[in-house]
Amino acid sequence: MEESVLLARQPIFDVNNKLYAHEILYRNANVNSPNDMTHVSTRELLVNAFTNILNDNIHLGLPMYVNVDQEFLMADDFFPFPPENIVFEILETVPPTKEIIQRIHKLKSLGFEFALDDYLLEKSKVPFFSYLKVIKIDLVDVDFAKLEKAMPVLKRTKCLLLAEKVEDQDMFDKCKAMGFDLFQGYYLEKPELVKGKKIEACQQSVLNLVSELSRVDIEVEQVAELISQDAGLTLKILALTNCPLYQLVREVKSVKDAVIILGLTTVKQWAITFAFVSGSNRPAELFRIILIRAKTLGLYAERADSEQGKVDASSSFLTGLLSGIEAIFEVEMEQALSHLALDQEIKLALMGESNQLGELLKNAIGIERFDSRIFEQMPNQQICIFNQCYRQALNWADQVLENVKH
Repeated sequence: MEESVLLARQPIFDVNNKLYAHEILYRNANVNSPNDMTHVSTRELLVNAFTNILNDNIHLGLPMYVNVDQEFLMADDFFPFPPENIVFEILETVPPTKEIIQRIHKLKSLGFEFALDDYLLEKSKVPFFSYLKVIKIDLVDVDFAKLEKAMPVLKRTKCLLLAEKVEDQDMFDKCKAMGFDLFQGYYLEKPELVKGKKIEACQQSVLNLVSELSRVDIEVEQVAELISQDAGLTLKILALTNCPLYQLVREVKSVKDAVIILGLTTVKQWAITFAFVSGSNRPAELFRIILIRAKTLGLYAERADSEQGKVDASSSFLTGLLSGIEAIFEVEMEQALSHLALDQEIKLALMGESNQLGELLKNAIGIERFDSRIFEQMPNQQICIFNQCYRQALNWADQVLENVKH
């Protein structure tokens, strides 16, 4: 299999949970662990990665953050692309020597912007501050009491302060109150859940619709009728099918037209997706993350050979979509699934069981989070297939959300 640059795109948010930028993480197809990166030229990887990123147009016109080491900073052929929308994160291993500071000063004068990665309040890193746009503070390793005391001083640097590894809503709220400007982490997917929380009537109707649409024996006319009963859902399906994403020869004027032209499986998937979106007031970027995951799984299932385990693409897409049900409805997975008449294999996968779908879901989540444990246990061929599907899913989800506003 042809080698490809592996990447993941992790969102960075502002205080209003609006998408502000992405950190682009990269890895060579033959490198299964971040520790192995010392054996690969950072410069070569960045050139390869950004060539693909720019070609694929997966940055949404937003700033792209990427880690750089000392070797890359001091290289004679620093970077072949213009500096617009690129922010280089200076790794914690880079010392603020006179030569490096001079180099950053020169690059900044050319228009390049810099962030300081994994800052842990070290005084030795202060010389960087005059040249930074963003200071990224690692919440896992930093002394939180010292951080609170240091915040007034950090605010006076006029740098944007980014809280890194924000894992839950409580930590997000604390960091927001402390004065952080930007946030990165998985907290969007882990809202505070209340055990036994009652599912609201509108959510129940969504779950009922999902149950019906998930039936393997459902017919075209039944799908069209179910969707047509919801005016909002009907409009969204028609808007989607008439957008440039599908480039249809003729205009779709009815739900039945959409089902016949696009296919039963495709329309079912979109109806379920839009039903989820309409039943939740969670931040828009959460739905992008879940759409990317679902599409990655669906595409992977279409490409996986018999040795890797052939699974149904529709079931894989649905599993990826439903994996975000806790975040969307803010209820426990077990409670939500009790309201869904799903295939048992899908339910087991969503509950964390190690069946075929469950393993694929775990791998997809690991890929999107760039979890080194996932890369270490998967063969390179499988990683490459997942990566290619993930990249395609990024483009697909971005196009969908661009053309169909929810």
